[in-house]
Amino acid sequence: MQVFDDPRRLRLSGMAAAGADVQPQLRLLMLAEALAAPPTHRALDLSAETAVLCTAASEAVRRRPGWLYVMPSPAPLPVALPRNLWQAAVLCVLRCVLPAGRAVVTLQPGAGAAVAVFRAVSASGMPADTLPLLRRAAALTGGLCLATCSPVHGRSADAAHPPHFAAALRLPLAPHTPLREPPIAEDLLYDRYSPVQVLLDGFTV
Repeated sequence: MQVFDDPRRLRLSGMAAAGADVQPQLRLLMLAEALAAPPTHRALDLSAETAVLCTAASEAVRRRPGWLYVMPSPAPLPVALPRNLWQAAVLCVLRCVLPAGRAVVTLQPGAGAAVAVFRAVSASGMPADTLPLLRRAAALTGGLCLATCSPVHGRSADAAHPPHFAAALRLPLAPHTPLREPPIAEDLLYDRYSPVQVLLDGFTV
């Protein structure tokens, strides 16, 4: 687990070294850090970042084929966005469909912006921690976030007809901002304290 000057991380690092299970506490801390992420002067290729993240998640969890479909952009999508915020937002969407459901993630360019669309079928609907993360991403970049959650064809949601939810973000491109290299899927997959392993804790193999 990475150690920073944050006393909360230092405390969790010490607990982990002593053999304690710190995943639940670290998950809460990661979400809090993501929501409080300040503006950044470096850009992420949102398409590459999301593709790597979803690849690692697909390898990390035990689920039936077809639970996740990802359509990355054919062109880079540089957006000045903190990595931990974007990773937390994407992984929270994926987490909600892991018990039973499916998700579709698409990224495309659109008139000077990156357009990210999440569609999911989940028995629990849109998770409470997801929308604040997506809205924070939009706020930091001066973008727009729209989200809906509704039962299938207007019927009451139940086990046979779980609700659909969708979220769309339009985030301005930052083509002149220094671009960060995307992470390596293997690092996210095999590091016990990576965002994939922590934010999907309980579902990883």
